[in-house]
Amino acid sequence: MHEFIEVKHISKKKGRGAFAKKNIKKGTIIDIANVILLPNSDYEQIQDTILYEYCYVWADPKHMPEFENAITMSISQFINHSFSPNVKYLYDYDEKAIEFTAIKDILKGEEITMNYNGLVDDKTPVWFDVVD
Repeated sequence: MHEFIEVKHISKKKGRGAFAKKNIKKGTIIDIANVILLPNSDYEQIQDTILYEYCYVWADPKHMPEFENAITMSISQFINHSFSPNVKYLYDYDEKAIEFTAIKDILKGEEITMNYNGLVDDKTPVWFDVVD
């Protein structure tokens, strides 16, 4: 069971999302997600599957170019996108993990969101229709 996050159904169009199980203070690490690195050949094979939607670009200079993507093995997979996120994520290339940290106070029951573009304030359009 996860200390900070629970997954709930939001709507048919939006699917499921991650929600705060308790109040979370700004600066709290809410999850450290281990990743599976995907060789480029495997990534090409999943591009027409649902797994494609759950990949992170993995730009580790030590392992490029054979591994350019990763999938987390964590409840954090259910954190939805927002252009006004309440968490950020950082790659830990040595540990092959992604760390998720609250960038503002999050109230119990509030949806946990991140900017899929990687930077908190990046307003570049994403590859899907954003549902609020």
